[in-house]
Amino acid sequence: MWLNWLTGQIQAERRRWILWTPVPFGTGIALYFSLSAEPPAWIGPLLGAAALLAAVRHRHRDVALFPALALLLLAGGFSVACWRAHSVAAPVLAIPTGRITLEGRVIEVEAMDHGVSRLILDTLRWPEQATPDPAPERVRIRLRRGEGDWSAGQRLTMAVSLMPPPPPMAPGAFDFARQAWFQGIGAVGYTLDRPRLLESGPAGEGDDRGGDDWGDRIRFSWSALRHGLTQRIQSAIDDAGIGSGSGAVAAALITGERGPVAPDLLQAYRDAGLAHVLVIAGMHMSMVAGLVFVWLRAALAAIPPLALRLHVKKWTAAGALLVILAYLVISGAPVPTRRAFIMNGIVLLAVLFDRDALSLRSITWAALAILAWRPEVLVGASFQMSFAAVYGLISGYEALGPALGRWRRAGRSLWHHIVLYLAGILLTTQIAGTATAFYTIYHFNRYATYGLLGNALAVPLVGFWVMPSALAAFCLMPFGLDHLGWRSMGRGLLLISRIARWVSSLPGASIDLPAVPMAALVLFSLGGLWLVLWKRGWRLLGVIGLAGGVLLYAFHRPPDLLISGSGGVIAVRAADGGLVFSPGVREKALRETWARLAGQGGEPVPWYQRPDAGLACDRYQCRFAKEDRSVLFLFRPGGPATACPSSGLMISGLPSPPGSCPGVTMIDAAALRRDGAHALRWRPDGIDIITVRQWQGRRLWSGAQRPALQADVDLSPK
Repeated sequence: MWLNWLTGQIQAERRRWILWTPVPFGTGIALYFSLSAEPPAWIGPLLGAAALLAAVRHRHRDVALFPALALLLLAGGFSVACWRAHSVAAPVLAIPTGRITLEGRVIEVEAMDHGVSRLILDTLRWPEQATPDPAPERVRIRLRRGEGDWSAGQRLTMAVSLMPPPPPMAPGAFDFARQAWFQGIGAVGYTLDRPRLLESGPAGEGDDRGGDDWGDRIRFSWSALRHGLTQRIQSAIDDAGIGSGSGAVAAALITGERGPVAPDLLQAYRDAGLAHVLVIAGMHMSMVAGLVFVWLRAALAAIPPLALRLHVKKWTAAGALLVILAYLVISGAPVPTRRAFIMNGIVLLAVLFDRDALSLRSITWAALAILAWRPEVLVGASFQMSFAAVYGLISGYEALGPALGRWRRAGRSLWHHIVLYLAGILLTTQIAGTATAFYTIYHFNRYATYGLLGNALAVPLVGFWVMPSALAAFCLMPFGLDHLGWRSMGRGLLLISRIARWVSSLPGASIDLPAVPMAALVLFSLGGLWLVLWKRGWRLLGVIGLAGGVLLYAFHRPPDLLISGSGGVIAVRAADGGLVFSPGVREKALRETWARLAGQGGEPVPWYQRPDAGLACDRYQCRFAKEDRSVLFLFRPGGPATACPSSGLMISGLPSPPGSCPGVTMIDAAALRRDGAHALRWRPDGIDIITVRQWQGRRLWSGAQRPALQADVDLSPK
């Protein structure tokens, strides 16, 4: 009986099948990234062929056709992700280089706060006496403050120290090594002296190391345009004495370069629920498209010969499409901007071809296009939060549309429209905030509680002041008067920044929360998609998935003990769930990351402030006792010779570990260096151990040649 009911529901929702296409496609991508070992490349195509045969055979039976098509899309996503990972394969540095003199071409400049920049170099020339094997083809170098203002296409030489892309700081933490793999970056490092220019040009000149093709020249020209526009905006605003980092914020809204925004101001925007203001996404793209559409249509309509002979609405749609295309290119095309461009582009194309633009279908095509082009973005915060917000908004307004339409028609006074506009901002903020809350906690371990207040005050300023000023600046640029528009934009952003700082300073403006397990995020996502993509009553079954994800998070048990890969830091979990850290201040970034993952807001708590945590330390060692087991952590030579726990685990960060202790399991310095940070979790009959090396798996970006690890150690009390 339930099968007949399911068949009936699927058949009744047949028109919405198309909306589900990104889900199995993305599931295939997620499946590829979740594997613990690199899969053979033939698995995806073989699975796809089998699914295609099943779909053809059962094409007249919806109950079988639907899962066959879903399996076909899943195989497609898996194959695309596998192909992409192999297509970007490039050498990765095996060991640190120490000081070397490196020569390379700048292909990207990343501006950061306080005059610091990062450069990405390719076409490298290594010193013959220190050429690594394998030699990376692309590296990322961090410059020190005041070490020059460089641009793409220039060739530099500099003394640097390089190292392999670092692994995650803990199992489950952000994997920079994977991100670097897909960016083609084989090493990272920093300068040891000021870089020197070898050759320069507007787009770089060819040389005997491969030269520049036309693609490079175009890319460098656009990079130089973005960099020059960023400096032009910042100079116009800063020279006018408009403070509070308004110039950097304005540049972030136009060119997408958020690096120069001060960290405290960026955090204020996040804590006020206004982080989306700094991301070029749907709000900005829609505002630009709408303003251009209205202004251009009004201008053409004011010219009778054109208004009578042309289809003004289509011409304005074409003009708006060109403008948002230029905005996409100038912004550097991050994921939210690509999604916003595709969705707005579909709407404008629908105007050109006299068709209705179905919003859920437009985001479907946007998701498929982005995932097919860059499947690795699926696991990033930008993709997940951007699409969660838009899916929530479209489905929410789809459900509330009739009631909102009646309210809109109920009155025609100015105050009625003002109230309706403000209510729309609050409703939009609430829907988007609810849809992205779980993803915000997963990626940032922080949630803004006054997002409604911040958006009610700031979004009208963005729509009626900031973005119109930016468009006016571009219109005035041919006459050399664009500084007037940028300064007007800067004053509006100054007010928004003050709102962000005020809202973020309110009591309880942000809440620090511990890390969300992956299983909870997956279950929550599937429940949310079930709720928003179906239309009939059975969509409410998605609430079960949402609740299940929240419950998994609520009952998730984090590790009881963490050890750094260097052996220099240990952290244990106190009774309240917070982490207590071993003595010292070394590896500050790692300590802050662990504290953030524990929901402590990046503030490490030293061991002497929490004597109830069970961690006791002296100048040579720390001892942690829990549930009749003890862990001894040695971090400095010269301690007591009889430093063995009666039972449990000994961890030695010393180059030469002490002799074996009877009945005690040893993790020595070599194991820590080889396997990375260790996470330990107590269970009734022992301790589970998972390492960064295990969590990464034997993948392309983690060193597929490494053997599997033993994940479980029996440490039952003797």
